[in-house]
Parts: sequence; C-alpha cells; structure tokens
Amino acid sequence: MPLTTEQSEAFYDRLAEAIDRAGPQDESLFLAKLALLLAHALGNARTAEAAIEQALAQLGPAPPR
Repeated sequence: MPLTTEQSEAFYDRLAEAIDRAGPQDESLFLAKLALLLAHALGNARTAEAAIEQALAQLGPAPPR
C-alpha cells in the first residue's frame, strides 16, 4: 500500500536526520544497509531492483564514463 503524502514527508524527514547522524564518512554505507533492509522487508527482488532503476532515473542522465 503506498504511503500517504504525510507519511512520505515524515519518512523523508526521518531519513534526512538519519543521514546526518551517520555523517559524511558513513552516508553511503548507511544508505546501502537501509536499502538492503527495505528490500528484505519488501520481499520482492524484482520490485526492489525496479526501485533502484527508478531512483537512478530520477537523478537525471548518467555522466559519461
């Protein structure tokens, strides 16, 4: 079931606080661990992988390699 707007905003705020607590040195590790925990909670690898692609697409075009 999708989150309400209020739930999304509350989650975003809590996530921002947690990223700040992790600090710049552990930000990437924290986000990777969180993503794995959420994927396990979701219980659907295909949906979790689609979320990765959706998040990347929302960043904009990838820089050239």
